[in-house]
Amino acid sequence: MKKIILFLLSINFLWASPPTEAYFSELLRDNGKVTKNTLKAYDVESGGMVYFDGEITLTGVLERADNEDMGDNYTALRFYPDNNVNLPFLYASSEMYLENQGASKYGDSWDFSGVEFDRLDFGVLLKNIEVKLPEPLNKRFLGVSAVRAEVTIRNYRFYGEGEAGREAYGDIVGFKALGDVETKYFSKNNYNSGNVSYNELQYNSKDNYVNIRDKANGKIIGKILKRDMIYNGGVLLSINGAGIDYMNYENFEKNWHEVFYLPPEAEDGKYAIHGFVHGSQVKLENGGY
Repeated sequence: MKKIILFLLSINFLWASPPTEAYFSELLRDNGKVTKNTLKAYDVESGGMVYFDGEITLTGVLERADNEDMGDNYTALRFYPDNNVNLPFLYASSEMYLENQGASKYGDSWDFSGVEFDRLDFGVLLKNIEVKLPEPLNKRFLGVSAVRAEVTIRNYRFYGEGEAGREAYGDIVGFKALGDVETKYFSKNNYNSGNVSYNELQYNSKDNYVNIRDKANGKIIGKILKRDMIYNGGVLLSINGAGIDYMNYENFEKNWHEVFYLPPEAEDGKYAIHGFVHGSQVKLENGGY
């Protein structure tokens, strides 16, 4: 029987490094509720991913922000359970093998009915397919937004190998706001206020403007004027993050790049344009080094 090692505390490769707490952590409560819980662990992969059937409905903070992983930025919708309610994570026992914690394996299936799990104390990364969320929780933007909410999560799963693989996932299939949406837009002077680092781009076109498109080679949604970038304080940020320096700079001119553009009159991310520009029209501020 294949044995699954639980705690690999000294591992070099990191799958992900999610934020340790919500940006709006003051919205969390000590009197949260679980109104439904049919979660049941049923399988584990050799890499340590543990899968759950069923659903859970509970209260906490739903938050949208950009996160960073291995130098690359990505938009993240995360749910942080209230302080007194639980989502399962890791294993409560210090035993090194699942079989010694009460788990049984029959063929390709696992029975986890005898296993006690610890509490998830960071945000679960959610995929949203069918739930309508209020703005700006429903889109990528230059800032962070959060709301107290009751959510229902399905297809819950996590890496079960300790801090080395610290990430949990699920699908959000139900949502009820329990308060007003709180939003913090990042400014031109402090656009790296969150858990990511954006690269500033410079103008590099022979034309007097650069088009911003809704997707690579897509519809034009705005223009970056040369005089605004060079003389009037326009700021263009690469969303790709620091990873573009050591992974993509050699092919920078050949690729489309996702950006936030803050025109001269835009003081913060509320008025930033989110889109794509071609690498032949701009350049990295540090030249890729």
